[in-house]
Formats: sequence, C-alpha cells, structure tokens
Amino acid sequence: MTSSRTFEITKEDEYPSDYVVLDFETNGLNPKDCDIIQMAAIRYRNDIKVSRFVSFVNATVIPPKVTELTSITVEDCQSAPTLDDLLPQLLDFIGEDVIVAHNASFDLGFLIESMKRLNLSGQTFIYVDTLRLARQKIKGVKWYKLPILKKYLKLEYTSHLAEDDCYVCHEVYKYCRGLTTDSKEFSTIINDKFEILELNNSTLIDEQELNLLIDQAKHYEDEGHRDDAIDLYEQCISYPCMNEEPYDRLILLYRKKREKENEIRVLELAIQLFQSNDKYQLRLHKILSK
Repeated sequence: MTSSRTFEITKEDEYPSDYVVLDFETNGLNPKDCDIIQMAAIRYRNDIKVSRFVSFVNATVIPPKVTELTSITVEDCQSAPTLDDLLPQLLDFIGEDVIVAHNASFDLGFLIESMKRLNLSGQTFIYVDTLRLARQKIKGVKWYKLPILKKYLKLEYTSHLAEDDCYVCHEVYKYCRGLTTDSKEFSTIINDKFEILELNNSTLIDEQELNLLIDQAKHYEDEGHRDDAIDLYEQCISYPCMNEEPYDRLILLYRKKREKENEIRVLELAIQLFQSNDKYQLRLHKILSK
C-alpha cells in the first residue's frame, strides 16, 4: 500500500480561490490512539461556498473534557455512520482540491492515520495552513488559535464544532489574502434533493416560501445536519412568521447545542408573538430560575 504525502503551499501567488476547507473534532490529540468524532469539509469555488460534507462519526468513548470543549456527546455519535463508511465519502468529496485547514498538520495527521487504519490507498494532499498564514499576516494577538482569531475578526460562529471551525478558517484565509470577511456566510447550498432559497430580509415571506423553508430544515434535521437546519429556521423567524414550528424547533436545537443565549433569544421573540400560548413563558422562567 502506498503512503500518503503532503505538500504545503506557502507562496502568496499560488494561494487558490478554489479549495476545500477541512476540520475534524477528535476525542484526543494523538491520531494513532484517538478517533475522529466529527468531520466537516466545505467546498469553495472562487471563494464562494458551493457544497458541504458534515457528519458526526460513530464513537463509543468521548472524554468529559472533550464534551465540555466541543459540546459533542457520546449520544451524538452512537447512531452516526462509522468511519469506514464516511472516510471514502470524504476523500471523494475532497477529490483533487487543495485543502485549507488551521494547524493543518493536526487534521492531515488524523486523515492519513485513519486511511492507514482502513487500508485505503495513499494519496497526495496539497494544503494551505491558515495558522502559518495568520502568524504572518495578523498582528496584535498573542495566540493564533481559531477562537481567538474568530474574536479578532468579529465572527459569529460557535468554536470547537467542525463545520463552524471551517467557516472561521475560511474567513481567516480570506482575510490573510486581503479579501473582505463576513460575519456569516449566506451562499446558496445545493444538495441532491433541495435548492435552498436565498431570501431578502427586506421583503415579506409568503406561506408557500415559509413552508418550503420549514420542509427543507426538517430534511436537514433528518439527515443530521443540525446547523443547516438552524440556519433555515432562523431565516423563517427573521420574517413576520406566525407559525410556531420554526420557533419550537430552534428552541429544541439550541437546547441540544447548549446555546442558552440563543434559546432565550428565540423564547423571548416567541413570547411576544404567541401571547396566548404560555409554554414559552414557562420554559423561559425555568431557564432563568436555574
């Protein structure tokens, strides 16, 4: 079996605008002894997001410190696909694209070691390390971990979840190349069954569009793509939406993600809109009384 090889792009005139941003969450630091528990890969063309590959990975051991850091639990991973199902799909998704990653040696170390475990043929991976880029281009910070760079760039993403870390890594990559950063990405995502609508918040949403967004969000929940579902439900409630379902789903999803502030935000909005239903007031009181 051939060994995998890696080559780093370090010259600015060679930095690609087409690439895949990669990030893993793991249950430890040593790729020989530890496992990937969540993987995310986001494909960009001309620096615009066009597709994604995100999944928890089946695991039976997640140390409490890892759960505390990432919010990922054994329950999240117990029913997830196994590594031998997911890794070939991930490699096919990456294809021949350049990989962009933060502290790329960590992610590539887990990728290559996982390929060895499954006796997969070695490949050549070309990559850009945004950690190296940030150290060269960003001044005024003492450390260059993604959570710190996220605050520096004023980005609104959760830290230590694979998909959100991909988005932060992407914004760091753009910033280091002199491109404008965004607080959130609203690129159109296309998958096998649905094309997500990009809606203008200055217009009213009609019932048909609302139902389509809700159906798409439910589909993402069924597929295990929690953050995509949240994005769509958030689009629903950003309009004058009098359907309780998006609020109910967001409250539950944020509770699962342990994002208390977001859960409270949605509850307070629902209380204003649905005054005849006291379930939101009761839930908010329960949270605030803890």
